[in-house]
Amino acid sequence: MQKVGEWLLEYAGDSNPREMMVEVTTSCNYDCIHCFRNTMLNQGLNEFMSFEFFKTLLREASASGVEKISFSGWGEPLTHPEILNFISEAKKGGFKVLLNTNGYLLLDYVDELFRVGVDELYVSIDGVSEEVYKLIRRGGTLSRVTEGLIRLKELKLANNSFKPEVYLQFTLTKLNIHELLELPEYVMRVNAHQAVVSNVIPLSKELEKKLSCYGDIEYMNVINEIGDELAKRIFATGGKISLPNFSHTSERNCPFISKSACFIRFDGAVAPCIQYAHSWTSNFASVTRTIKEVIFGNITKEHLLDIWRKPEYVRFRMNAYFFRMPSCFECNLREYCHITLSNESDCWGNIPTCASCPYSYDVTRCPL
Repeated sequence: MQKVGEWLLEYAGDSNPREMMVEVTTSCNYDCIHCFRNTMLNQGLNEFMSFEFFKTLLREASASGVEKISFSGWGEPLTHPEILNFISEAKKGGFKVLLNTNGYLLLDYVDELFRVGVDELYVSIDGVSEEVYKLIRRGGTLSRVTEGLIRLKELKLANNSFKPEVYLQFTLTKLNIHELLELPEYVMRVNAHQAVVSNVIPLSKELEKKLSCYGDIEYMNVINEIGDELAKRIFATGGKISLPNFSHTSERNCPFISKSACFIRFDGAVAPCIQYAHSWTSNFASVTRTIKEVIFGNITKEHLLDIWRKPEYVRFRMNAYFFRMPSCFECNLREYCHITLSNESDCWGNIPTCASCPYSYDVTRCPL
């Protein structure tokens, strides 16, 4: 029980995680210009979760009351040689399954993914022309991704199936801003449920100037100018587009906390979210930060439910749920403050802190 002002907050002893994001690998076949992996500090880029451990993880998930497993993380899940076994095992266990992929290998796996019954498929595109796509998603080919999505569309139509629901992820930058207008038509072409647009999290001040529309008056004007035309095209095609928040003054909300979700790293470490699963550096709103990993336990040594109910993890979730912490983006001193240079603490005494998390404002979109 914790006292907050005149209130006593008591933790529900039967609390449990309902969703779990699983990082089966840190390997990736792409080299995207804005990828977190480019500034990762604490882990290798070619780590793989073993199938034997994954089966242990599923038992822990089942015993803890987890209902949904999202295959995502800091690598490309389809590069894992046993990914189909992972997904099949999860579906056999009765879990709802989400797969987050860059889509390059989708064509190789799409028939089996449809057969095993993946519930949701998130595919990152970041461009609807080959030229722009290749500028951003280095090593990839849009035509191949599109071919995989169209094959899935055909399978769903032939089998009168709505699953998997397909969502496209589009990271907005100065390189692809004008392709927003072509996005609704692409959504309909591949029969996606929706395209989710997110602002980019640059990895350095140089990349922020080069890539970020957020905070740049010229490009914010472009967004305002194309807004009406984009709405018309969405209406004409039926291709749904979800735009991010471009203001850092909105009410904050953490997708991981609100969905009672946790992140399981390839080595069994339990983090509160994807952003805090590894140590890395980024730059957002003119401030370069070192994000230190936040780990509350490891499933190779403890039960998931015991980790979830640890006092320090409970306290972290409560503070993030109610956002009992400062807002670094709204602070005029953020460019001069040494505390905001990492997530280790904030000026209200929280250790660690989410005070500078762009996902909480919906400025960037969480892949959960």
